[in-house]
Amino acid sequence: MSQFDLKATRLKRIERGEETYGPGGASEQALRFFLDELLEETVRRAHARGDRPAQPVHLLISLSGFSPLTTILAYELLQPERLLVVYSEDNKASVDIIGDYVVGRSGRRYSDFDVRPCVPTDPHGVYRVVKAQLDEMDATGGAPPYVMLDITGGRKVMSAAAALAAWQLNLALCYVEGDYDPKLRRPVPGSDRLLVLGNPTELFGEQAMDAALRTFAGGAFDAAHQHYDDLCDTIAEPSRARYMRALSGLYRVWCDLDLTALSPCLETLQVTLGRVRHLISSETESRLAVQTDFLSSLSAGDPECLLLSFLVLGEHYREIGRHDFATLLFYRTIEGCLTGRLEQRAEGFSCEQPNYWLLTTDVEQLGADFATTAESIGRAPGQTLPPMIGLMNSALILTALDDPLPQEAELGNRKALSHLNELASMRNRSVLAHGNHTVSEKESRVLEAKARTVLRAYHRLRDPGSDVDTLVENLRFIRTDR
Repeated sequence: MSQFDLKATRLKRIERGEETYGPGGASEQALRFFLDELLEETVRRAHARGDRPAQPVHLLISLSGFSPLTTILAYELLQPERLLVVYSEDNKASVDIIGDYVVGRSGRRYSDFDVRPCVPTDPHGVYRVVKAQLDEMDATGGAPPYVMLDITGGRKVMSAAAALAAWQLNLALCYVEGDYDPKLRRPVPGSDRLLVLGNPTELFGEQAMDAALRTFAGGAFDAAHQHYDDLCDTIAEPSRARYMRALSGLYRVWCDLDLTALSPCLETLQVTLGRVRHLISSETESRLAVQTDFLSSLSAGDPECLLLSFLVLGEHYREIGRHDFATLLFYRTIEGCLTGRLEQRAEGFSCEQPNYWLLTTDVEQLGADFATTAESIGRAPGQTLPPMIGLMNSALILTALDDPLPQEAELGNRKALSHLNELASMRNRSVLAHGNHTVSEKESRVLEAKARTVLRAYHRLRDPGSDVDTLVENLRFIRTDR
């Protein structure tokens, strides 16, 4: 039997009154013996078995019960700069013993030891004490101190209130636990260890997850990605946070149209999705399947997927109030459909360097029809076929060619073309284009409606059975984690 075990056996005899250790009753003698003979080895063993705080503890706030040992152990294990003991009126004796130990034996200054009374059945009492102490420390300025709350010794209501206080005030929690001896109604000497619990919100992360989801649902995917990244390192079960980190990361690069980053983001999402598939709805899973297939094609350079992305992202930016960005994307949707239609009319035709002979055998007549159509919407007479084709010129050339797209897209007359020209001019005046005009919500909605109409017509001519509206709805960003 070790020396420590021999001393532990002697402690039992003192507690039972079979042996004496100085003046006082049996419990007083046993406590004195423990502090003299067992505390040092108990602390050493607890250090070897227990947790360590994340950083040096500036202030330890300890709930004191009928036994002062839990506070003394927490104090020795954490070695805080200051100690505040919260006690109830019926255990003042324990507070005196703690004070004698901390100031007398340990040599701590009186100014570094303080006590505060608390009604043990008042759930708000502990919170008020802790909050007042933190406010007092904040008033001194400087870096925020590292405060730990020891809930070992308090009564049940006090400990529960202290845990809630830690939750609200972002404090770390600790607890001294040990193997319980039911006969002596105390931990077995030497079995103690310190548990550093951390903030309950960090451990389980429900509130933080809710906050991250609100950020995600608001369309701030970059900030949401950072929130979820932090949660992956702090919460006990990070599977959902990893899935949402992957999803927000994918949406972030999609918003940026960073096509080279899409593939690795898709791979990460597939890995994390497999671990939470049982937690998400069948509707979400179906939409994710559509989106991942679509984004795979987009990352491979499919121009049709790029057109759809312009509309989907434009609607996203309009919904979050970024109307100038939305307008640029709606403009690109219309322009992409019109120029794409032209390039599909003849193999090798390019709107960047147009060879009009690929479109018609009578370029002179095409030029004359183009000039007439352009003049009908207010352009100067004598317009010539442009050396580079953009949105309005592509609409005018398609009209001159009698292509079915303008008619299908409700652009088949002078009034409709004039309206399209006004929308194009509005985009060109935007602060993100060539002017200093800030696009209004109403203006972005009008351009959105036109973009959707043109995109519908474009797809209907390519595939009469296509349903652009349903596809766009499935491609809209998911706003939930389920």
